[in-house]
Amino acid sequence: MVVFNKRAKVILAVCLFAFIVAAGFVVEHFEKDAFITETVAEDDGALYQSEGDGVVDGKININSAGTEELETLSGIGEALAGRIIAYREENGPFVSIEEITKVSGISEKKLEAIRDYICAE
Repeated sequence: MVVFNKRAKVILAVCLFAFIVAAGFVVEHFEKDAFITETVAEDDGALYQSEGDGVVDGKININSAGTEELETLSGIGEALAGRIIAYREENGPFVSIEEITKVSGISEKKLEAIRDYICAE
């Protein structure tokens, strides 16, 4: 049987507390990344099956995203997602994200709302 004196108990308690705090930080940090990846990659438990890899570094790739992925963007519904896909099929891939404003219904204001969530790779 191991018997700890008062000082050893305090040191052990402090070490245990520091370990729990550090573990909580690590879990919180990695949980956020896992949640973002899971949210983007899954829809009701099923992985997206789009034309290509529609997500790059957590952003929607406007050159390969399917309708479902595009609809996750603020202000983009089924019709607008269809126009984005039709535009890139007609004109080839978007060279830059600014080119998306050539799609009917996407103004500069809408681009600014989604700029941080899209990429053109």
